[in-house]
Amino acid sequence: MLPLGAQVPAPSAKDAPILSGDSDLASKAAMENLPQVSAAVLRVGIQEEKDAEKRRDLTRRLVILLVTGGRFSEALSVVSTVDLAADPSLAYWKAVALLGDGDYAAAKNSFESLINQKSPLPGITQKQLLLGLARALRGSNDPGAALEVLDRISRESAVSGEVVLERGADLLALGRSEECLRLLQSFSPTTPENKAMAAYLKALLAWHGGDWKTARKLFAAVPAVTPWTDSAATLGEALCLSSSGKPELGIDLLEKHLDHLDSAPLMEEQFRLLDQLHASSAIPESAFLKKWSEDAKHPVRGRLAAFYRAKGELRLGHVDKAEILLESFLRNHPDDFLGEQATLLLASSKLQQGKPAEALTLVEDRPSATPAMRAKFAYLRGLAFFSAGKPRDSMAALESAADLDPTLSKDALFNKAVVIATTDKGSLDVSKNARSLVELNEGSASGEMNFQIALDLVRRADPSGLALLSQVAETSTDPALKSRARLAAAEWNMKSGKGDAANRDLAKSIRENSGEPEREEYLEVFLKDTGRKSDAPGVIAAARAFLSAHPESRFVPEVRLKLAEAQLNSGDVQGARVEFEQLAFSGADTDFGRRALFLAAQAAARAMDPASIDDSLMLLERVSETGSNDQLVWQARLQQGALKNAQNLPLEALSIYDKILSYNGEGGPDAELRAAVLMAKADTHHLLGARDKAQEMQAVEAWRQIADDPLMPLRWRNQALCKSGIILEKAGDGDAALAAYYAAFRNPRTVETEQLWHDKAAFEAARLLESRKQWNDAVNLYSRIMTEGGPRASEAKARLAKLRLENFLWEN
Repeated sequence: MLPLGAQVPAPSAKDAPILSGDSDLASKAAMENLPQVSAAVLRVGIQEEKDAEKRRDLTRRLVILLVTGGRFSEALSVVSTVDLAADPSLAYWKAVALLGDGDYAAAKNSFESLINQKSPLPGITQKQLLLGLARALRGSNDPGAALEVLDRISRESAVSGEVVLERGADLLALGRSEECLRLLQSFSPTTPENKAMAAYLKALLAWHGGDWKTARKLFAAVPAVTPWTDSAATLGEALCLSSSGKPELGIDLLEKHLDHLDSAPLMEEQFRLLDQLHASSAIPESAFLKKWSEDAKHPVRGRLAAFYRAKGELRLGHVDKAEILLESFLRNHPDDFLGEQATLLLASSKLQQGKPAEALTLVEDRPSATPAMRAKFAYLRGLAFFSAGKPRDSMAALESAADLDPTLSKDALFNKAVVIATTDKGSLDVSKNARSLVELNEGSASGEMNFQIALDLVRRADPSGLALLSQVAETSTDPALKSRARLAAAEWNMKSGKGDAANRDLAKSIRENSGEPEREEYLEVFLKDTGRKSDAPGVIAAARAFLSAHPESRFVPEVRLKLAEAQLNSGDVQGARVEFEQLAFSGADTDFGRRALFLAAQAAARAMDPASIDDSLMLLERVSETGSNDQLVWQARLQQGALKNAQNLPLEALSIYDKILSYNGEGGPDAELRAAVLMAKADTHHLLGARDKAQEMQAVEAWRQIADDPLMPLRWRNQALCKSGIILEKAGDGDAALAAYYAAFRNPRTVETEQLWHDKAAFEAARLLESRKQWNDAVNLYSRIMTEGGPRASEAKARLAKLRLENFLWEN
């Protein structure tokens, strides 16, 4: 279920952390969306400030910064050190932090207390308090009461936009979707925060209506104005991808989003969804989890990654590694809310390895835990006692689990029946527990119980047992259970001398579970390729073996294409070209054949001798002349331009690029390809600039077209800004160069985690600042690079130390 959220009201202008002196960096970082840096500067200011009033002012600003940045736990920690009587407005921000932290009951009490008190709070209106109370009520699953509170707020109030959005969320929570939609359609938000929340609610409406495609587009379009809307929209888009049968894209989206965060709202929900997607997709594990779990600079993300990494390893069957990780997690985070789940996973693993004694030490009753968690511990105790040969203790624990959590009653009932089947064979068919579970008709559990009853009857030579086995085999929807029942029937028929019947059952079982050797060998070719260059010989050998063994297979074109690609990667350009051209010939009028022709051209170009380049140009022209104006045609044209540059014919290359860019009909180049063409055009102008300085400005103009287009991928925009900065700097326009570098560094990376040009822009800007002797700005920029903790953070740290040492910039 997607969250509705407890939207945090933005502070007024006078509440914003506008500071002076050494704290200028804090306010600047806040405006530049660097809350970690800003909070760190404020904390230093609080520690060093001697004046009590100023210290309270800094503390208030820090709390506001943390709350509006979604860092509620940190805000509550800071508030706990302050006397609220000396600064009553902090009581309001504490209530907001409680709301954001999910403690809705405490937030409700705090808001009600503030509303009922007689003296007004400085800078806080009664309407803000009512809005906070309404949010706390909805968070407490009472949206009806929340609507009543909202009715007490004037429609003309300063928080009317927030009231409309809160009303919409309440209506949606009550299932009144049509009313919510009408409300949003009549609403014209005026602030970025309200626009983002309205967009999110519209996406939620589409999600609730089951329109995954529309919902995904709407979630993707939600502006990342606040940490909450950013996280919630990402979660929504990933869920839409999962519901649309595209879990791999959901995984990629979540990993890119989480890779630039430490602590953010809904992070636990995002990790949980990421784990679910890995469990259900063709990508069963994540290298990101290992990287994050070992990253001490981002402890919040690291803690969650450590838990889900251990869970993933357990799911993949890497038991030893998983148990080491779980034990490490429990040592490092003994009081963590995930600790109980980690204990359950570890106990389950011990139990599956036949170590019930070790499992029992982990799952002792915990009276302080929630009933649902106690039930899970009791359930595992029941299984462990059974494995340890203590059926009475097992049944007692299973009964306790069912009493504590009714949702476990079916599983507990099933396992009680298994205990009876094991300890009292011959009575399972008359067991009340066993029969009750069968009659529940609850999928695999009931089917498994019916199978156990049939086996019990067969053991006693009861003729009804064989009939029941056949019934299970024919009616079960579980393939594994169907096969087990059929094999059991076959085994019993064999023992009874009914060989023909046994053979029929066995043949049917084998047929239902048979493999596909040809498909397995086909898959083996692709599994040989793990992305390393050293894989090429293995791929080539497997592909040739497949083609030799299955020359008429439907998989031949794909395998031959893989063979050619592997040959190209291994340096066998001629061999690859032969395979590509053979594929192109066999499928001349197909998209597959055109693709092979394009790859043949690339293979020819790899040789880089004049004759091969001419051959490549000829092949690319054939691609360009076939089919409609699809992306392959534009890729071929782009490659032709690159080869013209290789032939030292830049003017012909520019003519090709302009032809691509001037096309405005259907099927034109997409944003990615258009960016590549503009970049190639700019690079060609830059090449000509060695002889004609006017060409340099044409290069800058082409780069500017890329940088100013928000639809262009981030890596192209940042690359264009960096390259134009270098040219502008050489031309003596240092201000324009610095603006270009800084624009690349500041470009949001919420959708694409571009690192290369982002880092290069930062270092180029810092270098330029140094050359202009603007030391403090250079220090601040290096500090920001360090704070990000990216791959060049240590380089920035070394440069910063050198800069301070050389220019006596050490702080007191």
